[in-house]
Amino acid sequence: MRFRWNDKIMRNTYYYFAASLPMINWEGKLPMTIGEFLLDARRLLSEGDRGLFEKLMEGDDDAIETDNAAALSWITFNRNFRNEIAWFRAHRARKDPHKSIHGAKENEPLLREAVHEASKMTDLLEAEKLLDQVCWQFLDDLTVGHYYDLEFLICYGLKLKILERHCEYRSSKGHDAFDETRTMELPVDWAAVSI
Repeated sequence: MRFRWNDKIMRNTYYYFAASLPMINWEGKLPMTIGEFLLDARRLLSEGDRGLFEKLMEGDDDAIETDNAAALSWITFNRNFRNEIAWFRAHRARKDPHKSIHGAKENEPLLREAVHEASKMTDLLEAEKLLDQVCWQFLDDLTVGHYYDLEFLICYGLKLKILERHCEYRSSKGHDAFDETRTMELPVDWAAVSI
């Protein structure tokens, strides 16, 4: 049997890039900044993949049109999660939650439970970590079976963004910003901003 290379498979497979990335894990150390990761991605990804990748890393979900299953799954999950947070905050503030969400509100019991659990926490940073952990677990599940492809790199980049944000929380600048934010009154639709 003769093996034929498929151009599409070769274009979307990034053995060197994916294999060269250090392992990351929840609450682990940040091995590189998202900026350093994006520089490598710009250099090593194909032009078509690079556009989708950069939009996802920028959190520009509304501007993305793709047939990539991992990207679509993330966009849907992220929108549903942010909608669940916005719905909860609006309901708690006795405002119309329909005005606070983007698109239709999906029935997501796991997300609703995570938001309710985070709302009960007295430590706001721990509540934020709980919400981020739900995102991390979703990304872990999304990478099952993906090792050297764009889907793996997308999930890796999104996880790296979470880790970088956690490192900022632990810095002195992050502590100051967090203390200032803790006393700030947020609008009901604050959760519409994506990761």
